[in-house]
Amino acid sequence: TQRRPKRPDWTRVHHHAGGPDGRDTGKEEEWMTSVTMTVNGKAASGDVPGETLLSDFLREHLRLTGTHVGCDTSQCGACTVLAGRLDGGQLRYEPVNACIRLLASLDGCHIVTVEHLSGPEGRLHPVQQAMVDHHGSQCGFCTPGFVMSLYALWMESPDPTDTEIETAIQGNLCRCTGYEPIIRAARAATRLGSPALDALNRERQSIAERLAALRDGRRVEISKDGSRCILPASVDDLADVLSETPDATIVAGATDVGLWVTKFLRDISPAVLVGHLEELRRLEVADTAIETGAGA
Repeated sequence: TQRRPKRPDWTRVHHHAGGPDGRDTGKEEEWMTSVTMTVNGKAASGDVPGETLLSDFLREHLRLTGTHVGCDTSQCGACTVLAGRLDGGQLRYEPVNACIRLLASLDGCHIVTVEHLSGPEGRLHPVQQAMVDHHGSQCGFCTPGFVMSLYALWMESPDPTDTEIETAIQGNLCRCTGYEPIIRAARAATRLGSPALDALNRERQSIAERLAALRDGRRVEISKDGSRCILPASVDDLADVLSETPDATIVAGATDVGLWVTKFLRDISPAVLVGHLEELRRLEVADTAIETGAGA
């Protein structure tokens, strides 16, 4: 009988109350052996198996259970969170599906979950309040995912068009509302608060500085419980890694590979992650050709 890959040993994963990173700076290594990121403004690090999913890390270790898992295939959007990454020196946030996203692929990122949206004394965020006011939630299971998708839209386009709203929630499914109340909530969110005053915008500079501090130029290589995962430090380092491990599974966005792990129970080790390499995130349009990187 096939079984899903073993859950990580969470006792060896650490969630730090503060500080720019969770790395052990006491010894110099050729590469790092743990995943390090920021979750809701706090540093988190740990040596975990390469196939560990972001949703498992958030729910089972950090107990951030507002991130729901419905389909386990990235189709329903209930697990949507924001991932902030430095791109050309700028901190940019995008919605991601936590249920198929490999935790290691988010090394050096800022992960934002629905729990981070509440204001002082638990006051609802404008997007959340708009969902309440316009009856955008019924059974509630899909609501955190919709809130995070609309939050990302609200941050980038406070007065969105209907087309922008529909595009923002096209990865989220709801079996109760018929979507119209959710669309009305998206239109109304800006009347309840300005993105300029949002906590994520106010702390953007400090978070960017903390993420920049995590970029030490070293390869991250994790080997645990028979699973091996490698994050090359650069494109040149990627070439070295592939020369050393020609049978590796190359992972960019994980929309397919994530399903290999969750549904087909496939062993993807050794996995080489490339989505973090800025050189591979470029898209160049010329007169006669379009050149796209593997992580674009």
